[in-house]
Amino acid sequence: MRKRFCHILGVGMLLAGADAYAQETKSKFWQKFNPDSLVSRPLHVLPLPVFRTSPETGFQAGISVDYFFNADTLPTTRNSYAWIQALYSTRRQLVVEPAWQVFTKNEKYFLRGKGGYVIFSENFWGVGNQTLAEDDYLSASYNRTYFQGDFYRKTKGKLFLGLTSYFSDVRSVKFDNEERLNEIDPFLGSEANRIVGIGPSVLWDYRNDAFSPTRGWYANAHYRQHFAGLGSTFEYNDQFLDVRKYFPLNAKSLLGLQGVGHFTQGHVPFHDLPRLGGYTIMRGYTHGRFRDRQLWSAQAEYRRNLGRFLVAAAFVSAGGVAPEIKDFTFSTTRYSGGAGLRILINRQMNLYTRLDFAVTSDRTTGFYFRIFDAF
Repeated sequence: MRKRFCHILGVGMLLAGADAYAQETKSKFWQKFNPDSLVSRPLHVLPLPVFRTSPETGFQAGISVDYFFNADTLPTTRNSYAWIQALYSTRRQLVVEPAWQVFTKNEKYFLRGKGGYVIFSENFWGVGNQTLAEDDYLSASYNRTYFQGDFYRKTKGKLFLGLTSYFSDVRSVKFDNEERLNEIDPFLGSEANRIVGIGPSVLWDYRNDAFSPTRGWYANAHYRQHFAGLGSTFEYNDQFLDVRKYFPLNAKSLLGLQGVGHFTQGHVPFHDLPRLGGYTIMRGYTHGRFRDRQLWSAQAEYRRNLGRFLVAAAFVSAGGVAPEIKDFTFSTTRYSGGAGLRILINRQMNLYTRLDFAVTSDRTTGFYFRIFDAF
């Protein structure tokens, strides 16, 4: 009897110990992998698999490696990032692109840019507002090496002055149905070309955060000249303006406004014309569905916190393209709108990923999954 009691007692202690160990293991696992813990971890390197699909690229797969850092120990210096992505598609398209946005110590300098090499094809509907039908496009393929970089020096407050530069070398330009080119207005860039440009740029950046701002304002303008003396095939000038303002409405919500103008004069190749659409503004339109020498667009986005990890967003935008500024009209203005979610990735960096769905006045749609807010 005594032996049986000791046996039962021993088994009971063993089970109790096992249960305590399981609870402790579960507790440690939860402490390590609960949502609060995950978003509070220091974030430096973020490798992500990339999967995309679109009519012009087919199915794309690859990898993106993002590096987040702060060049200073002072809280007044905003966070920086650099990333590189490599993608390959079922249509034998290759994309290798790095990008960066860096604030140096005390924000004395600000460097921003992107570049890369692409073996690419894009849908081309023509130039202007009178284009081919949505499902009746041409396919333009080419090899391109490019670099676009801005270098700024802080002068006073949050005012930065600097230079903007651009290089693009396009080779092996082909259209899938060249005999149909006479159906659209004449354009430049149907043959190999090189573009080189440089010019002054100014930046005011009073946003409280570079990744997901909730208050402040931002304005960026540049004038860039591309001319034969630098090696350009085509000569033209390029003026760009981007203005943003963020209004906190209460502790949980804000309204963001953005206006963009992109104006060119001269002989601009089709792949460098201002383009309507994309994943930041005029969402829902394929980037380049409408393109011309002049472009304007504006958008408003409402964001509201749904808790510690989620933010809901709703947005509307309007914009248009024209050969000359005087040709902008209400009849050629296009509209888009949509909604989405922002999911917190890292609390220290205030870094979100966003999922957006948009629909346009031309009845096209777009779904976007990106890191960073749209603006």
